[in-house]
Amino acid sequence: MAAQTHFTAGFSPERKRTNSSNQPSWLKLTSCFCITFWLTVSVLQAEPLAQDRLGLGRVTAVQTLPISGFTLAELSDFALHNNPATRESWAAARSQWAALGVLEAANYPTLSANLALTRGMSSINTSNGVVSGNTQTRFSPSLSLSYILFDFGATRASIQGAQAALLAANLAQDRTAQAVVFAVEQAYYSLLAARQAAAAAEEGLSAAQRSLTVVNARRLAGLATIGEVYLAETALAQSRLQWRKAQGEANKAVGILCQAVGIPLQSKLTLAPLDSRLPAQEVRQSIAEYLAQAKRLRPDLGAAEAQIRAANLSAEALASQDNPSVQLALSGGKTYNNFPDNGLNVGSSNASIGLNLNIPLFDGKRAQFSVLQAQARAEQLESTQQRLFQQVELEVWQAYFDLETAQATIENAHALLKSAGQAREVAQARYQAGVGNLPVLLSAQTDEANAKLEVIQAEMGWYANLSRLNYAIGSFVLTETR
Repeated sequence: MAAQTHFTAGFSPERKRTNSSNQPSWLKLTSCFCITFWLTVSVLQAEPLAQDRLGLGRVTAVQTLPISGFTLAELSDFALHNNPATRESWAAARSQWAALGVLEAANYPTLSANLALTRGMSSINTSNGVVSGNTQTRFSPSLSLSYILFDFGATRASIQGAQAALLAANLAQDRTAQAVVFAVEQAYYSLLAARQAAAAAEEGLSAAQRSLTVVNARRLAGLATIGEVYLAETALAQSRLQWRKAQGEANKAVGILCQAVGIPLQSKLTLAPLDSRLPAQEVRQSIAEYLAQAKRLRPDLGAAEAQIRAANLSAEALASQDNPSVQLALSGGKTYNNFPDNGLNVGSSNASIGLNLNIPLFDGKRAQFSVLQAQARAEQLESTQQRLFQQVELEVWQAYFDLETAQATIENAHALLKSAGQAREVAQARYQAGVGNLPVLLSAQTDEANAKLEVIQAEMGWYANLSRLNYAIGSFVLTETR
């Protein structure tokens, strides 16, 4: 039973005319009331924003995309400010912080003010038929205060549970930021690979056009047949088809990167070129060390653990609500009633202090089932955490060996490109000398084009797999490479 205390004090607006001797009394009373109310509001508003106290950095407004070419780091920074996922996660963390503030309010007394001004008139019919009446004016400002002294830890458990939930929301926000950066990295390397593939396809198209020109010249000289011309034209059509497909894939990759960054899909992206030399880096740590890092660094694993703690504390708080609670109640004040018709001023004073004991007796087992529900929720979250950890282990495992495979593939792809280039040069020289045949030349050109694609996919795949390992571990930068 919540006890409310009332402090009342009143004065009559007619007092200045009827009884000026009491003026200092109500002036002092009103002044004390105003000062008390002002101090109370000032204290309650003095708490700084928990955004700064808890480190919840607000996501700024949407920024403008740079005009010149920019790097992956610039794209990632832009995405963190513009991608809706980051703003969504920040709003979720902010909401959880507000929920914590609601529960922390129980640590402070409840104070409210009320101002009442009434004016009434009463009349009495006497036996001789004469009617007499009185007019009364009352002004009553009041304060009410209540404060919970002891509740067997229910408030403490609720606040600690909200703090754990806020920690989970902050860690979820960190994981969302990592996911946004990871999506940008994957889209960035996919776009680079698609554009390089389109450039390689254009080179293949130019080579096919030159081959057709050579075949037509040889046919005019009587050194080639019409079948060789048809074969060269077929190769040219296939090269043009591959070039068109490569351009389409590049355009699709632009849209994917724009979506990851958080900008309109029709935006024109100008990317800064990568270093022509691929960093010769290899995975340095063992798979066991990377698994240990993931267990320590992954924000979603920490968020899962914080959610379990929040669920257990919620069960504890619900269990404590079935216990008694003690509440402090204070009251005091003074009321003035003015009767200007009779020239009377009637006042009264009162003051009291007390304790209220609230003992829950029966609620249909609502509290018991609420505790059981919270405990089952905690068990569910524990199973979710175990499943998440197994998933994390698998992600690190796959990313680790994908990166190792990509490193080995780069050397093989470059060796393949070198051999294919040499084979194409020999076939081209033999055909121009009249000792080779066109199918061999066209086959060599196709092999060289495919080798170029293998190099592009191997190099961009290495970057993409490195990014995937970073994301699987829960880190933005993989420092343990050499």
